[in-house]
Amino acid sequence: MANIRTVIDSYADLLARYPRLHRQFQKRRRDNHEAALAEAVIFSILQQCCVKPEIADQLNKGGPDFRCTGIRGAQFMVEATSFEPDKVTKDTSIENELSPGLRGQAYAFLTRQLEEKAGAKRRQFEQLQCPGILAIASSHIGSSLVLDADAANNALISQPFWVGNEEGMSTDLASSLFLHLEDNGEITGRNQSISAVLLVSVGEDRSYVCGALNPAATQKFESESLWMVPFVYLKDWPIEGRDLRCEWTMGSTHSYAVEHKAIRASKPGSGK
Repeated sequence: MANIRTVIDSYADLLARYPRLHRQFQKRRRDNHEAALAEAVIFSILQQCCVKPEIADQLNKGGPDFRCTGIRGAQFMVEATSFEPDKVTKDTSIENELSPGLRGQAYAFLTRQLEEKAGAKRRQFEQLQCPGILAIASSHIGSSLVLDADAANNALISQPFWVGNEEGMSTDLASSLFLHLEDNGEITGRNQSISAVLLVSVGEDRSYVCGALNPAATQKFESESLWMVPFVYLKDWPIEGRDLRCEWTMGSTHSYAVEHKAIRASKPGSGK
């Protein structure tokens, strides 16, 4: 089993055929290690999911990072991004280190930060003629708590809360990546150029992946292309009334564990 350094080194080797991109990546690796780590790990995950990722910068400057080929030859794009460990610590109150002894603590979710990240990245997807996925990774020690199935569910419908004298939980969709509650009570779509989001918690020897599908996406993503990855989705769209029914593509399985492996070299344009 490979470690993170092996994944990053092998990704750098892959980029060696593109001198400009290789230089940019090596600089990013020095100056913003988390961003470089996210780029390499997400490429490796896509490769292990057998969707033939290719470096897309040569083909689509300013757009998402990777072009992939899914079921029946359908193409989709993936943009890799990350949360800096210091930001995760600040926003969640989870320290990025193992504490001696076993203790519990309160922590905050990253729901609003995920929505802000989607808003900041939206323009990179707007010119696509195929589905586009935003993949957000973190190697923070607490990422398994804040980039998990609950986070994917919150990304879809925002963080639910209890309302007095009502059964079940409610949501105002305030931090949903994909849904907006209008003043008249209608639920409409937002960030429609982003077809789905992937959340990636990066550990020492493997990453844990889950996602959420945008029901209002301009370009719908067929989750069968990443069939190993569990996605949360809305069972009904458009929404009638205020009843949001969330389901998972893989039933009770809400996370996919991907062991770190060195990235396999491929011929440019082959995807193999």
